[in-house]
Amino acid sequence: MEEKVSIKSELYDIPAILNSPNIGEKYPAIILCHGTGSFKDEVGNLFIKLSESLKERGIASIRFDFAGCGESLAKQQDLTFYGEVSDTEKIYSYLLDCHKIDSKRIGILGFSQGARVMAEFIGKYPEKIKAAVSWSGACHNGAGVFEGWFEEFYEEAARNGYAQIPMYWRDDLILSKKWFDDIRDSNPMDSLSKYKGAILAVSGSEDELVPFIHSKEIASACNGKISEYRIIDNANHTFNILEKDKAFADKVIKDTADWIAINI
Repeated sequence: MEEKVSIKSELYDIPAILNSPNIGEKYPAIILCHGTGSFKDEVGNLFIKLSESLKERGIASIRFDFAGCGESLAKQQDLTFYGEVSDTEKIYSYLLDCHKIDSKRIGILGFSQGARVMAEFIGKYPEKIKAAVSWSGACHNGAGVFEGWFEEFYEEAARNGYAQIPMYWRDDLILSKKWFDDIRDSNPMDSLSKYKGAILAVSGSEDELVPFIHSKEIASACNGKISEYRIIDNANHTFNILEKDKAFADKVIKDTADWIAINI
């Protein structure tokens, strides 16, 4: 069952969709964090497909829009990295209040920059989150893979309070100076080192945005008993979900859902 929910934040409401299995007993749940410039369903509906796969395994999921993304009524300028972490905490608190959710079996998955949010979040709850998954995660300390944006757009952001970044496949992305400053000053890899739960990091060998070896770095940074990384040969940043042949994406979704079912 899919249910639209609205979760209160200090500055805006967070639009979310809770997808729950139809079973009698309490069930685990996974928080899904989308990437920069995306929205709660993710590119090619990756998060919708994953939520259905999780539901088949008796696992709920909640996907939501960060500020200024998807159905969010907040301005794009309201999007900041630590604001995204705060939004994720609101989603977590919402799940804790759901009587059908097993509060001891909550996990999280982040895609691309959403994995960076996930990393910072689980560093704050190192013994509370049971399982975490990074898809094509960009979790480097400091600017990391966003260094090019800093070089090209930070001066504009400092001058105007925000920068307008052409995305070509969607409307221009508007990012505030605060977003840039948060990214520069954050250290998600350090946060990962505090995490005690299970971690899986998945990347494609042809990822054009984040070096695929970073998935190994993400898994290795954690201090739980289960730290795994997987490289999908010939897959790109989005696991080729936009290609006619969706075999890579289908495999990642199935394998991820199977891993979560075992480790949550």
